[in-house]
Amino acid sequence: MVARARRGLREEMRLYLVAVTSLSVAFLCVGGALLATTNLSKVAERWGESGRMSIYLRDGARAEDVTQLRMVLEGLPETTTVSALTSQEARALFLEQSDVNSDLAGLPAEVFPASIEVAMAEGTPIQRVDAIAERVGRFRAVSDVETYRSFFDRLGSLVSAGTNLATVLGLLVGLCVFAVIGNTIRLAVARRRAEIEVMKLCGATDGFVRGPFVLEGTFQGAMSALLAVIALGLVFASMRGAIDRSLAEFLGSRAVFLDAWVLFALVLGGGLIGAAGSAISLRRYLTV
Repeated sequence: MVARARRGLREEMRLYLVAVTSLSVAFLCVGGALLATTNLSKVAERWGESGRMSIYLRDGARAEDVTQLRMVLEGLPETTTVSALTSQEARALFLEQSDVNSDLAGLPAEVFPASIEVAMAEGTPIQRVDAIAERVGRFRAVSDVETYRSFFDRLGSLVSAGTNLATVLGLLVGLCVFAVIGNTIRLAVARRRAEIEVMKLCGATDGFVRGPFVLEGTFQGAMSALLAVIALGLVFASMRGAIDRSLAEFLGSRAVFLDAWVLFALVLGGGLIGAAGSAISLRRYLTV
């Protein structure tokens, strides 16, 4: 059966090559969606575990009040670093991290409030961060407290949307693989009709006839997914340096590739869908 499947692949190489190339693009889209969702999840996980808090000070806040606030923050077991940021430093940091026009670049330092930046220990519950923010907000020197909770909520919604998109895209690609391989196998069956009729006249069973075609469909699906995985890996490797420099360092997380089990599942899933498409196509259209 394997030998006949190998011969069928050689004879129908051009037909199968077109199918594999088309399906590889579809699998590449699924892999890209999974890769984006994985990295968004990593960013959300890292930022969720390492909470941050920006405490904005009132204009003219007394030095002793600010010192008392810093002592309270440094005494909390959940805080890892507490650093003060003056108005001039806040302006310089804004201009450094933002692409602004000349009008905004001319803003005076007074426009940027002084603040205290607090880094929380990893694993600090968000409820505890909110409790600390509420307590800190009562100090006279404090104008506002930002815990970036809305950012986490939006990031979580984005991760959820990405997961749903990857799921829907996976289902669509599965149907596409199923249909393309089924049609390809039907064309191969039509081309080998005479050979199949001879085999049946010699006493070949249905399973003996169908076996090579199912293997050919399995090969098409698995090879399409494998080529997509290889292409995705090459693209990721070539762009990882730029991603880390531009985004990952700012978000505090490095870009990661898909886990080995996800890659294996893609290839295995492609093979199984190809086998199913071939078997069902043969069941409906192989009449000898």
